[in-house]
Amino acid sequence: MKSMVGAYRRTVVTAARGLACMAMAGALAQPAHARDVHSFDIRPGHLSDAIVALGVQGGVSIGLPNATAQNLPVPGVRGRLSVDRALRRLLAGSGFHAVRIDDRSYTIAADRSKARSAPVALPAGPASPPIDIIVTASKRDIRLRDFPGTIAMVDAAVAGLNGNARYGTQALVDIIPSLSSTHLGPGRNKLIIRGVADSSFTGPTQAIVGQYLGDIRLNYNAPDPDLNLYDMASVEVLEGPQGTLYGAGSLGGIVRLVPTSPDLSQAAGSIAAGIGKVEGGGPSNDLAGMINLPIRTDRIGLRAVAYRSVDGGYIRDAGRRLNHINRSQAAGGRIILRARLGDWTVDAGGTLQDMKNRDGQYAERGQPPYTRRSAIAEPFDNDYRLGQIVVTRKWGDIALLSATGIVGHDVDERFDATRASDTSPRLFHQRSQITLFSNENRLSRQDPDGTGWLVGTSFVSNSERLIRELGAATAPTRIAGVRNSVRQVAAYGELSLGLGPLIVTAGGRLAHSRLTGELLDDGKDRNEPNRSEVEVLPSIALSWRPTPRLTTYLRYQEGFRPGGLSVAAGSGGIVSQRFLGDSIVTIEGGARFGHPVRDHFSAALSLSYSHWEHIQADLVNAAGLPITANIGNGRILGFEASLRWAPFAGFVAEGGLFLNDSELTSPSAGFEDAAHAELPNIARVGVRGALSYDRPIGGGLSLSLTGSVRYFGHSQLGVGSLLAIEQGNYADTALGLRIGTERLGASIDVTNLFDTAQNRFSLGNPFGVMDRLQVTPQIPRTVRIGVDARF
Repeated sequence: MKSMVGAYRRTVVTAARGLACMAMAGALAQPAHARDVHSFDIRPGHLSDAIVALGVQGGVSIGLPNATAQNLPVPGVRGRLSVDRALRRLLAGSGFHAVRIDDRSYTIAADRSKARSAPVALPAGPASPPIDIIVTASKRDIRLRDFPGTIAMVDAAVAGLNGNARYGTQALVDIIPSLSSTHLGPGRNKLIIRGVADSSFTGPTQAIVGQYLGDIRLNYNAPDPDLNLYDMASVEVLEGPQGTLYGAGSLGGIVRLVPTSPDLSQAAGSIAAGIGKVEGGGPSNDLAGMINLPIRTDRIGLRAVAYRSVDGGYIRDAGRRLNHINRSQAAGGRIILRARLGDWTVDAGGTLQDMKNRDGQYAERGQPPYTRRSAIAEPFDNDYRLGQIVVTRKWGDIALLSATGIVGHDVDERFDATRASDTSPRLFHQRSQITLFSNENRLSRQDPDGTGWLVGTSFVSNSERLIRELGAATAPTRIAGVRNSVRQVAAYGELSLGLGPLIVTAGGRLAHSRLTGELLDDGKDRNEPNRSEVEVLPSIALSWRPTPRLTTYLRYQEGFRPGGLSVAAGSGGIVSQRFLGDSIVTIEGGARFGHPVRDHFSAALSLSYSHWEHIQADLVNAAGLPITANIGNGRILGFEASLRWAPFAGFVAEGGLFLNDSELTSPSAGFEDAAHAELPNIARVGVRGALSYDRPIGGGLSLSLTGSVRYFGHSQLGVGSLLAIEQGNYADTALGLRIGTERLGASIDVTNLFDTAQNRFSLGNPFGVMDRLQVTPQIPRTVRIGVDARF
């Protein structure tokens, strides 16, 4: 470890000297963010739409106090320009000009000649708030100040996700208090938003959280694919059911990853690399790179990302006398080819990722820390493939989008099923082969006053073939598996109208699902009959802005999941078992104060109540075999609060709080012992705090410091007396330092500062979970030293 730190200390010093020389050579470097050169691609249209796009692409806030200028026609702006120059070009001949407020803020004012001919009444005091942050997950680019719901937005650059090649979904869990996950291991977890959790196990039920890459659905009933977040632009998490816009499988909410789009004007690239060491574990390393290449300037270009990471592992198997057995690795990449054909834009590309975990990451009580005993290894593979094509066009204020994706997803897992009476090791092997096809077409319009509309259609086809083996580790026997297929066709729409000081948003979705289930390997060669389900999902929301800095909202929304077929142990052996579709209704109210980028202080809070009927849950029976059942009805009460304080340049303090109270109110037959039990995996309280400080230190260099702590309260593994196993009550801590410029830097990051080993999750192997010995300890203290560069 000392030699590794010494080598990287020399690397950091060398990099710092090189950066200082670069800074001296560029003594006339641009001091202001607004003067930096950016790639702009803004189409002709209304001034209000154009400055929204310019602000997003240039990283600045732009206010438009004059309401009469919102629909003023302006030309497009394309090319590599500073923000100042882009604004001058955009406003040329319009009778308006840009006034810089500070390094990141502008307001649009009338020219003097125009003011004399047509006086404009400007508000007294400070300039009006800038055009707000855009919520692209709304499917019609609603400004954050007008969005009537609870949302968490993560800027990938600000969060540092692009400077580290190891970040996946866990990085989002560490940032967003209302987002949590099971801890089976990378690529095999279930995501949970706002306390809507059915179980800790993975089976044929559709995921509770919908996951998207841009506008493409990533999964249906598979575990979280845990895609690498390198070169992402942002992440948006819509909380609560999103049935109207996103359909089935969004009971808890939506996680939308927004990748950085290809730049058609200039070549660019980036790279990040690091090595690390887990306390008492094996060495780790990671490497990622991006390249952006215009093939035909302003017409055709591509952007490609590739990455690879290795986590050294830290679990010891005393029975097999092996160390670091949970070593894991991931490799993959993304590529997007963008073509601009007149008014049409076509994005075609693909994503692939392979994850391999050599063994489970759980330990056992009664053993030394981070230690367990098992007869055989329990490896896990998650192989993911995605192809996509997205076509967009805009006619004035009306936007068209057509998105099509096809996913191939193989999940392979093995568990030690050895019983105390067995004389030789016993293996359970399960493989899921999933094919998902999705298509969505929509038209939308969003006006500057917060009103607008959206209409669309959706088609989803998902097929899963679940193959199982159980028996001697050297030659397990094929047992009954299952094939589930579902086809969903839907039409949906949403309309926002201004009624005095209120904006009323109403929507609805009509969805038809056709389900097919087939029991495999039972020797009877019979199919379950097809069946259909029809769902109508209404929504309505009210938003009101009593002051320019305060938005309040009230929202009603529904969500659903269709049923399916599972296998279970019966009197005659393994038999098929149907489970019903479930549905959820949520009412939430909340408020947001301040602009989260420009203002020194901003805050948000929300209160929600959910009623959940016929809850689907993937469980295990007493023998450890997976089963699926409807466990009854439940309710969830949640409260969230967050704040951001930036009292002076370079310093930001953030805090978040999540409170949850859940109950299984009406258990189904067979689950009576779970009456009034809490729903699984959700702590009653979660708290997060973070500080960041960035300051120049001379020679063109800056020093960045970050620190965070997140606390998870008590939760339980499942419902019912068999699975009422405690977990949680721990804190995760992290500290980071980076020195360099925006283009080149060196960093050191430390997680789990106090090297604690509390139990995050009481499951690792379903065949031993009833013994109540399994624990998933926190990852030991980990140090990573890295470098990152942009060119």
